[in-house]
Amino acid sequence: MKNRFLSALRESIDYRKQAVLPSVKLIIIATVACTLVYILISIFFVPAGKYEGYNFISENGSITALSALLLAMSGSFSLASLAVNIRNKVRPTWMWAVMAAGFAFLTLDELLMFHERLGKTIKDYADSGIFRNWNDIIVILYGVLVLPVVAVFLPSIIRYRMYLELLVTAFVFYAIHTLIDATQSPRTTVSATWEESAKILSVTFLALATFIGFLGTLWNSEPTKPDQKNY
Repeated sequence: MKNRFLSALRESIDYRKQAVLPSVKLIIIATVACTLVYILISIFFVPAGKYEGYNFISENGSITALSALLLAMSGSFSLASLAVNIRNKVRPTWMWAVMAAGFAFLTLDELLMFHERLGKTIKDYADSGIFRNWNDIIVILYGVLVLPVVAVFLPSIIRYRMYLELLVTAFVFYAIHTLIDATQSPRTTVSATWEESAKILSVTFLALATFIGFLGTLWNSEPTKPDQKNY
């Protein structure tokens, strides 16, 4: 199994070297810049009648809204990559299927507050220990569960230029978000602002990663043949 994994890794590296990708630097810069502007707007423009930091503390604030939108986009780009690979009968397919399902779950979690509700339930039966609450523990577990998934699909991830780099960047911001979330007690407006800003930057890079992965899938796919039926 180890030799098979290493062989797949080498094959993916060779594929990556000759893979085609359009210039995406401007897309990345513009997207990150727009996200930073959005964060600033969320800081200084609070809905009428709401408290300072509302957009970062409340689950109904602007940060949660953008986070859910970006996660939904990530799932959509993953699904689009899956569709292209299925059409061309090439791998990877399982990676994009798992990514699409994972982002769909995270989108619903962001909107319906699955981990917050579960955290409140567990709180009645067990203490959160050194952590602020069970919500924080569940969010950390999300990140822990993602690591073995990334390890399994690493050869597939490496096939796409810039995909791994953007995923790593997203994980760095996720780690910053989790660190602030787990250590700042009691939560303040300042800590919540830094925490949620790190989260939205993490989700932004996830959306960028899946979009650029989709571009890589599309740019390296075979064109539709003249005798191939379109539906």
